[in-house]
Amino acid sequence: MTRASLLVLSLVALSGCSLFQRSTRPPHAPPEEAQKFVFPPLLFQEGRTTLLSGDLATAVQLAMDDFLPLDRKPPKDATPVELCLFRRDIYQVSVEQLPDGIILVGIYAHTEICDPNDTATDAGGLYAVDVHRGLIVAQQR
Repeated sequence: MTRASLLVLSLVALSGCSLFQRSTRPPHAPPEEAQKFVFPPLLFQEGRTTLLSGDLATAVQLAMDDFLPLDRKPPKDATPVELCLFRRDIYQVSVEQLPDGIILVGIYAHTEICDPNDTATDAGGLYAVDVHRGLIVAQQR
């Protein structure tokens, strides 16, 4: 086999590795559970409904996926507080659109949910997101 053939074969084999990347899609309920759920009539009413623009929703998603990726698991020896901090539902998100198109996304843990003594005070982050480029410009943790 010639060197060129080996090179081409190697490149083809290596590019196949990209097919084995893990999906970042969220888990779904089993079909039996999904079939039991009944959607209510969609009566989006002021005061009950939160409307996010596509830009804001994208900025929040990019920041949350960086801050706490769906596939990130807590360490095996994690404390109950650490396990709690791996739950996305304990975080509050604030957004502010800047004049230059950058969106600031603040992610803050309701640490009192995880720790009644509230000792986990450093859980959170601030992100500057350019949604048009799909890019986190800067972050503070």
